[in-house]
Amino acid sequence: MKVSEFGKAAGGVGHVAIQIAVALGAEVFSADSPAKADFISGLGATPIDYKTRTVEDYVAEHTAGAGFDVVYDTVGGATLDRSFNAIRRFGHVVSCLGWGTHALAPLSFRAATYSGVFTLLPMLSGEGRAHHGEILREATTLVEAGQVMPQLDPRRFSLDQTHLAHQAIKDRSAKGKLVIEIG
Repeated sequence: MKVSEFGKAAGGVGHVAIQIAVALGAEVFSADSPAKADFISGLGATPIDYKTRTVEDYVAEHTAGAGFDVVYDTVGGATLDRSFNAIRRFGHVVSCLGWGTHALAPLSFRAATYSGVFTLLPMLSGEGRAHHGEILREATTLVEAGQVMPQLDPRRFSLDQTHLAHQAIKDRSAKGKLVIEIG
């Protein structure tokens, strides 16, 4: 199965999605800036430079023009529209940020499907709690097996230094998730 992650492959959601797909045996292709290529490769995915390559270019190169089996969008908007153009016939596009107004014709012409992931609803309503518990148990198994690990910035901040942690996010110097130690 060929899976593509569109958007920010090296971001908080993207890098975990890559690891899950790789752990499940998918051949993964991930779009991000060239500066993130080594990190993406280290996760087991083939990096795609979305700044210099068009969707048509990398679909042709990596799928012989057929499209990817699954495309996971982490950005929404125009990136989601590009995802619709990268899916194969009978493929599936998933987005965690499916906002915007989208032309669904590219999906229709491929008989492909789309779903949005809205994880807050089950937490707020309790609806589907057992199903989400099952998903979390499967994720726990991958984490415990060392197949999924979040990228953590090497710095640690105390509660008194939260302003420094916030600054690291704001100035984009954070390399992964930040840890604030309490107590």
